[in-house]
Amino acid sequence: MRRKIFILLAAALISAFMAAGTLYAAECSEGGAPLEIVNKSGREITGLFLSQTGRESWSPNRLSGPLAAGASASCDIGRDRILGLSDLKLTLKEGGEIIWRRLPILEIFSITADDKLEPRYERIKLGS
Repeated sequence: MRRKIFILLAAALISAFMAAGTLYAAECSEGGAPLEIVNKSGREITGLFLSQTGRESWSPNRLSGPLAAGASASCDIGRDRILGLSDLKLTLKEGGEIIWRRLPILEIFSITADDKLEPRYERIKLGS
């Protein structure tokens, strides 16, 4: 009986969060938890690409559209296929790109591009 009540409450909470828009649907259909990118750079970001560190083999653009200054987006980066450290490349509307090297992306769920286009994030080690 308790298990049924717990399951019903969990389903109700998930439905409430989804209706409120606090759980983001992945904008890319890959697998694993999405990555939130917060743009505090003062510039428009037009692309977000990932590569295994040292490979320089970039994924398709993970943004579904440009990310305006001050905005954020949540995107599935295919965590279920990532091994080890990753490089993340941002492309800018004004031209140019910035590459963040050797990120422990499997432990990052939200990353901010600051006003110097440096990455700001907290590592969350799952299972510890």
